[in-house]
Amino acid sequence: MAIEDYIRPWSGIAYRHVSAHRAYDPLDFRMAGLGKLNRWNVPGEPTLYLAGDEGVLITEWGRHFNTNRPNELAMIAEERRVLRFGVSLDAVLDLRLPAVHQELALSNAPHCFLDLTQARATANYVRSVTPAQGILVQPVTFLDQPERWSLVLFLEKLPKPEKFITSVSDFGPLKRG
Repeated sequence: MAIEDYIRPWSGIAYRHVSAHRAYDPLDFRMAGLGKLNRWNVPGEPTLYLAGDEGVLITEWGRHFNTNRPNELAMIAEERRVLRFGVSLDAVLDLRLPAVHQELALSNAPHCFLDLTQARATANYVRSVTPAQGILVQPVTFLDQPERWSLVLFLEKLPKPEKFITSVSDFGPLKRG
């Protein structure tokens, strides 16, 4: 099979956290993908990260909070607003599947994605060579649980958010201890 044979439509519920201290249009993704340490994109590539469940959202936020935030940003980031999105996409590649690992000649997946260079190279290949609009990946915090996921969206390959975000609701606050 070719890698394109594994690309499928996808729809479901996903979560995102945003600042709790400023008015925020939930469909404004202009700042998505700017982080220097994002796993699945280089800075500046318009990339939106969504969590598959609240546990993924909380553990990934905590991991980034503790390791990737300069001290001066810590106070700003301590309280977040959690949004629950309905999402509907035409073309998603599930990078959790062993058959996809084989097709992409990946060894030791998903653990190979702990290497930032490997994760970015894989996402760049999928982003530039296939029609996939995004990838389903195992969160770093749940590498032993393949049923858990994060959805990484390549925003330049998607229409306006109103076309693929089917619903938005406030899920509640997220606060650091």
